[in-house]
Amino acid sequence: MNTNRRPFGLILGPMPYPNFSKISLLVLIHLCLLSNTSYGQSQSIEKEELRDKIEAYWLGQLLGNYIGFPFENTYKNEPIPILIDRYYNVNDPEVADLLMNRNDRRGYGNIMADAMGGAWSDDDTDIEFVTLHAVEKYGLDLNYAEITEMWKKHINRFIWGANRKARDLMDEGMLPPNTGNKENNPHWYRITSQLVNEIWSVFYPGMPNKAAQRAEWGGKIMCDDWAVHATRAYAVMYSAAFFEKDVNKLVAQAAYTLPETSPYRRGMLDVIKWHGQNEDWRTTRQLIHENYYEYVDDFKVPEPYLSSVVNGLSGIMAILYGQGDFRKTVGISVSAGYDCDNQAATCGGLIGVINGTKGIPEELLLELPSRGKWDVPFNNTYINYSRDDLPNYNTITEIVDRILAITELAIIENRGKKYQKGGKTFYQIVK
Repeated sequence: MNTNRRPFGLILGPMPYPNFSKISLLVLIHLCLLSNTSYGQSQSIEKEELRDKIEAYWLGQLLGNYIGFPFENTYKNEPIPILIDRYYNVNDPEVADLLMNRNDRRGYGNIMADAMGGAWSDDDTDIEFVTLHAVEKYGLDLNYAEITEMWKKHINRFIWGANRKARDLMDEGMLPPNTGNKENNPHWYRITSQLVNEIWSVFYPGMPNKAAQRAEWGGKIMCDDWAVHATRAYAVMYSAAFFEKDVNKLVAQAAYTLPETSPYRRGMLDVIKWHGQNEDWRTTRQLIHENYYEYVDDFKVPEPYLSSVVNGLSGIMAILYGQGDFRKTVGISVSAGYDCDNQAATCGGLIGVINGTKGIPEELLLELPSRGKWDVPFNNTYINYSRDDLPNYNTITEIVDRILAITELAIIENRGKKYQKGGKTFYQIVK
């Protein structure tokens, strides 16, 4: 048991930055008291609204992934000079002078969309695709031996860094969390754990404590120490976002679920402060780079642009400056640079949960291919070409319905219930 882990909820105590213009001390104290007193209380959501938010989570991740693809790891020391808030490919004259991934599939999303006839798998969604199958097979309480079995069967290609090393260690007979331990996995510090565990919060909507526990469990498959703190923070935000739309409150709530010694918590509080002081997100991005890029405490990051901290904080920045607007939030998360497709996918999924499918611009859902446009989001198609022994062709409708079935089970297993009112189906969720 990690005795340094903070219980869920904001903890009253000294505040390192008392002067917030956009999130006041009084708001933070209110959140603190609310979080510490509301455990066990319930809230209800209509089934169709819940399903719509789940669908928007999946679509939002896909969108952020594909918008960020051409610029993944191309901008490091400086942000992208324009706001990347729509699809670009390497043939667009508007971005001809920008650094882009011009030699592989990432720079040709429109061609990929035409070839696949819809959306396609990448590690921002396909490891969660495996997790969905694992939970369907073993249940929500699946253990490390069971998830290792699923990884060895289904995850063999298109993985890098911390995931690749974790997978190789599994072949040597090692189980998580040892596969993510910094003594065994030299890539333990990377963003990896954040981008593959958002699904746990969708399984546990409105139950941020449970969502954070399971996301952190998943994060330790490939990462360790403070690299898992971003995973926990985003899990809290995702789960709480099913009922809370104010991104300022979500960020503040997530920050105070982390250990007081966490560099990621400290970074989140810095970003909150800088957001209050600077109208231009680029100023805050420079401050993040100066304070969290090369070193995290006394650890010199081997490949800083892949670090959990600098990437995760760029996402927090995008969420705060985006203020719930999908295009602006994803645009900032991509334009911040670093490992930007991953940040954009995580942020896109979160804003999807907050606003539902109606909050996502229709052209982003329909106009990715170069030959005409689709009639429904991503042609209701998800092609899995990266995860072995799992269905290649999937409808997005089917994926969403499968997630909803697990979510319903999780709600009921955690003292909630399903009920009818006024001819509609509702879920009562106990926090």
